[in-house]
Amino acid sequence: MKMHATRRSDASASRERILAAGADLFSEKGYVGAGIDLLAARSGIAKTAIYYHFGNKEGLVAAVLERAATTWIETVRAASQQAGTPMERLDQALAGMRTMIEEKPWIMKLLQVLALEVANDKPEVRATLQTIIRRAREAIVEGMRDALGVELPDANLVASMVLALLDGISLGRSLVPEEVSLDAAFAEVRRLMIFMVAARLNPALAALVETVPTAGIFQSPTK
Repeated sequence: MKMHATRRSDASASRERILAAGADLFSEKGYVGAGIDLLAARSGIAKTAIYYHFGNKEGLVAAVLERAATTWIETVRAASQQAGTPMERLDQALAGMRTMIEEKPWIMKLLQVLALEVANDKPEVRATLQTIIRRAREAIVEGMRDALGVELPDANLVASMVLALLDGISLGRSLVPEEVSLDAAFAEVRRLMIFMVAARLNPALAALVETVPTAGIFQSPTK
């Protein structure tokens, strides 16, 4: 029994090392650049063991994405489910999202790289990415429902817009970090979320905004 437990422990440790190496390499080099030979060298695990654990490279990508997504989604869910007023819980959720971008930027980068590089050609990877986005959207919708105590109309659309904003912030931090202030970016996300939620809870507010005359709004003030 002890020998079997040791083997299971060794196998689990090997699998974790492969997943960690895969997350690093796929984020750094993309799908094509992260070959099995390089993955074996980075992890210190034989190629045969990589195939044993994951079947093929697509299986490894799916497993890496799944682990990254679980970390990401649980961070958002844990933050948004803390006690407090709706505004306090919004701030907690946004703080969790910000922490993820600051402390674990590889998660969003990994999702972006694989979505652009292989999602259209690898059905297994595409399906995994679609599941991740759906789970993330559901976590945000669940957080809004719990905080507000009601079902928010168009909640999926609001959640999708939040994910798009996070994606943009993450991409900006990766490409031009000196031009992206997280304080300013998340303050804007907060304002947009408040408006999107308020407009759906109060249709009169949304109707009022739609009737505001737009002529002259985007003109520079006269000197």
